Amino acid sequence: MKSSLPPTLLLLSVLLAPVHAQERTQYVSDVISLTLRDGPANDATYLGTIKSGDRVTLLESLGEQSFARIRTEDGREAWVTARYLSDEPAARDLLDGVRRELADARSRIRELEAQLADAQSSLAQARPALELAGENDQLREQIDALQRSAQEAEQRFNEHKARRRTMLTGAALVGAGTLFGLILPWMLRSSRRRRWGDF
Repeated sequence: MKSSLPPTLLLLSVLLAPVHAQERTQYVSDVISLTLRDGPANDATYLGTIKSGDRVTLLESLGEQSFARIRTEDGREAWVTARYLSDEPAARDLLDGVRRELADARSRIRELEAQLADAQSSLAQARPALELAGENDQLREQIDALQRSAQEAEQRFNEHKARRRTMLTGAALVGAGTLFGLILPWMLRSSRRRRWGDF
């Protein structure tokens, strides 16, 4: 039996159908908080908020520019704005991790530098030259390796910092556009009222 719907309507029904994805972990991106609602609409009942960096499970998505149904870590199911979900933790959390790595690497370098100074002091006090030279070279190699690790961690830190700055700039532009979109109709209405008042 042939479908009575025109091909165009069939195509639209497929494109507009909700996208059901397998459950997967998502993270709330760099926004201060994200509102939880009981339906895929801005006027749906308010259920609370989750904050940037919270881990959630994606249950259903209506598209990146629409809404997504999620489950929070404490078991609540709700709808949120889909574009604020990300496959990666928030940039701020990544930056914190890189900062910790960098601090640990620098601390370890200081420890090894102190050990190297002790070895050099012992060498100056006429310990067997061959044994201390080998220990000295080994400590230098460890310091060189840790310095490379610190440089790599610092590079990752700078990359994540630049990425976060870009994301925050984008969020500010979206906010400014939204504010302009709210103010412009009011300005137009005020202008019309003034023109009518002149007659």
